[in-house]
Amino acid sequence: MTLRLTMNTLTILLACGLAAQAADFAPGTYVSNEEIGNALKKAPAAGTFDEVLKTVDCGGYKVSVVVLRRTQAEATALTHPKVTEVYQMVKGSGDLETGGTLETPTTPVDLTKQAAGPSFRGVIKGGQTRHIGPGEVAVIPPGVPHRFSKLDETVVYLVTRIELTAR
Repeated sequence: MTLRLTMNTLTILLACGLAAQAADFAPGTYVSNEEIGNALKKAPAAGTFDEVLKTVDCGGYKVSVVVLRRTQAEATALTHPKVTEVYQMVKGSGDLETGGTLETPTTPVDLTKQAAGPSFRGVIKGGQTRHIGPGEVAVIPPGVPHRFSKLDETVVYLVTRIELTAR
């Protein structure tokens, strides 16, 4: 009887703690098509555009929704040790190279304004290339080198960045 009461009490305390923790966060965060369009209107005519639309602190990690536009392939790749990226292609197509190792990585690149955390740039050795276009999704885990090695045209894609903030 005492053990059952203790287990029930622990269950109730745990449930209350989880409910209190969930109450600290927004019930949901949304990014509208209008917000994406307005961000893209600010993009310069050429070059890379990387605009954070929303960031949500989820306690221990944060999630950012970003819109990117690229007008040319990338000569070097990036890795983000603490960030998983999910690419959702909106417009255009090209070859996305991922994996392998990052040869001669540079000193850390600060991409915190783009919600990508500390990052390293270098040349991919032994990566895999896949052609990707509208409606397709790619998941790039932390530490995996990646780049668009070839573009058929300008690409626009949404990126969900999940950054580990606690260790």
